[in-house]
Amino acid sequence: MKKLVFLLAFFLSLSCSFCADVSLRLMGGYNAGAETMLDTTFVGTAGISLAPVRLRGRDYIFLGAEGSIIPCSAVGIESFNMTDFGLNLGYEMTLLDRLTLILEGYAGIWQCPEVQITGKSTKIEGTSGLSYGGRFSALYNIFPELSAGVFAGYKDFSTDGTSFIKNTQLGLSVKYSVTKGLFSSSDVYLSEIELDPIFPVFYSRYDDHKFGTATFVNNEKNDITSVEVSVYIEQFMTSPSVCTTIDRVKRGETFTADLTAFLDETILTTLMPVNSGAKIIVSYKSLGKRITNEQSVELTTYGRNNMTWEDDRRAAAFVSPRDGSANFFASYVRSVVSDEFNSTTPKNVQMAAALFGALKAYGINYVVDPASAFSDNTGTTQVDFLQFPYQTLLYHGGDCDDLSILNCALLESLGIDTAFITCPGHIFIAFDSGLTPDQAGKGDYVVQDGKVWVPLEITLCQDSFALERSTAMREWKKYPKDRALIPLKDAWQEYNIVGIPDSNPKIEIPSKDEILKGFRKAL
Repeated sequence: MKKLVFLLAFFLSLSCSFCADVSLRLMGGYNAGAETMLDTTFVGTAGISLAPVRLRGRDYIFLGAEGSIIPCSAVGIESFNMTDFGLNLGYEMTLLDRLTLILEGYAGIWQCPEVQITGKSTKIEGTSGLSYGGRFSALYNIFPELSAGVFAGYKDFSTDGTSFIKNTQLGLSVKYSVTKGLFSSSDVYLSEIELDPIFPVFYSRYDDHKFGTATFVNNEKNDITSVEVSVYIEQFMTSPSVCTTIDRVKRGETFTADLTAFLDETILTTLMPVNSGAKIIVSYKSLGKRITNEQSVELTTYGRNNMTWEDDRRAAAFVSPRDGSANFFASYVRSVVSDEFNSTTPKNVQMAAALFGALKAYGINYVVDPASAFSDNTGTTQVDFLQFPYQTLLYHGGDCDDLSILNCALLESLGIDTAFITCPGHIFIAFDSGLTPDQAGKGDYVVQDGKVWVPLEITLCQDSFALERSTAMREWKKYPKDRALIPLKDAWQEYNIVGIPDSNPKIEIPSKDEILKGFRKAL
């Protein structure tokens, strides 16, 4: 027993070293046409094999060791068991998913013990010799690890160069792959993976938009079915999410999965770039058995203020009308100035003027960040840092994208539609005037899709409202071919609004007198 355990441990260690398959076999046979005076009708064999060489994708050359017990009897002597131990070399060929053929040769040593003569005290001396032969097996693959079938073989037992027993063996065989069964070994490999960084501000977008691709190879000996590829980022997910399903993948084929993930809101607490551990999980059925393989990978998760500018619409995710500080600021300003509105100027324009005056009194400033400028990053994959509305209020300033985000959030919180305007190296905003194209006439407006927009150059936040409007119109006209007006409602269809839980810090809003003074001056 100890020898068997040692042999199994030895083969398993070789399996780990050579990525080979280790299998156990049990065979029960009938000795047909034995050329001997002994009755050797039945034989039982147990073996172990190691398959270090793989050919044609699903064939193996294997080495093995086996032992047999052959019950023997004859007239005039007591029954005894002859033993046979040896090594075998074979070729295993899988013709069909469920059919495997094995051809092997065998050589070993056999031994007979001392035999008691019936009714006498004398014994026949034991003997031993060499054995050799061959075997052909046909197996039905029940599961990836379990096969059963029939075999036929020939074995010659000789001693001192003379054949002692020659017989033809027929029987049943069971083969069990220890590698497949005990260790759930998978032969579907991750051959290539490409991962983009994760940006928390777009966390809900990753539900159905890929952040990477993974390519797998089906090296199983058969086709696989019901294939599922899942992603699990433990830091930001409660459970793996399935991102790709495939009905069938043929043996030897590659398949590619677009990687998506159902991330939870905890990712919005990420302030600095971190390396996140992720698992790419492929699960499939092989010969009816579900097999799962996991591959650990590293991906970069940036802070919640980061994004890239491949698509200018991305900045819309930062514009949240539910931003606590922005909502409070805008609502308070409206409550102060609403009774001051006149009947000649569109209400939306008056509200925008009131917000301009309040922000100026609050001390909002345009601050160029040389390390994070829209002019340097637009249209590139370079990572930029954008402020949420509450942060720009808290810091009393920001660059052009930060001020655009803040002003849009203030107006949107009051129900006024806004848009980004982009031109080479710059971003500013526009808001819905509330006028029809006929009412607007030839004023300083931009008409698009039937809506009349008022452009605002938000970087002139410490100048005048009139200068903001005139400068914005001049910039709009300067780039007739390289400009875009992006309504926020359209951008939100692609990039969802993100609400930050801690977006309501305490800020000192200007007094009513300061707000009214700024409003009147702006108009």
